[in-house]
Amino acid sequence: MPSYNLYMGCSVPANYPNYETTLFRVADKFGIELIYMEGVSCCGSPNLRAIDYMGWLIVNARTLAVAEKNGHDIVTPCNGCFGSLKDVYHFLTHNADYKEKVNAKLKKTGVEFKGTIKPRHFIEALYNDIGIDEIKKKITKPLDGVGIAIHYGCHLLRPKDVTEFKPEIFDDLIRVTGASVVEYPLWKQCCGATVLPVNEELAIRLARDKLKSMKEAGAVFTTVSCPACGNQLDLQQLGLKESYGEEYNLPVLFITQILGLAMGMGDDEVGLEMNRVPAGPILEHLGG
Repeated sequence: MPSYNLYMGCSVPANYPNYETTLFRVADKFGIELIYMEGVSCCGSPNLRAIDYMGWLIVNARTLAVAEKNGHDIVTPCNGCFGSLKDVYHFLTHNADYKEKVNAKLKKTGVEFKGTIKPRHFIEALYNDIGIDEIKKKITKPLDGVGIAIHYGCHLLRPKDVTEFKPEIFDDLIRVTGASVVEYPLWKQCCGATVLPVNEELAIRLARDKLKSMKEAGAVFTTVSCPACGNQLDLQQLGLKESYGEEYNLPVLFITQILGLAMGMGDDEVGLEMNRVPAGPILEHLGG
């Protein structure tokens, strides 16, 4: 049974029990053990990085060092956490001077960053360590060809040489459920979540453009692997209805919710009732 250090981050346990619950339910289907990391702090994405770069390096290096000490690979369900951990890992393994400075600070806490364990997104570990063939064996309620648009998220894809994440991973995880991946022009565009605190007008426009691109391409649903992106694309649909009179009616589901449904979990087990845009219609596309 594969075991991982689970770095949950702040947003998922605070705001999205449906994501957290389905994460564990899906992991359990494959005998994956997820071990909550204790004594670790927020990754600081993106605010801490902007105001205290060295502090941001230290807190994320400490998380990585704790994982190394525990002896298991580290996974996270949050794109922001993934981006911070990957960025710090990449930076410190390529900058010996900074690595030395960071470890001088970490020494006071009894850990040392060595760079022996790479952080990964949970879906990346699921794809690479379990594999599509094994996942396919667990699909009991295929999604009957329903068109799903994937919002990968900025921190999952960029910068490519740092994240090392391949979009095909997400694509294959959707297709194995029996759904079809809807290609749309703005698939690389930001959803506007991190822009929202500083420029609300721009953030809403980014979400609007994204949703419109998905809908016009024929998407019935959209999926995310990031709590901030999920909140932005779900919440802004209500605002766009009020401000612009536009209704997109695109339910936004976390990838673990979609996998869970295709594996036979009920709508209550995956927390569909938590979606602001009603997600119940996805049940109509379950085969079997």
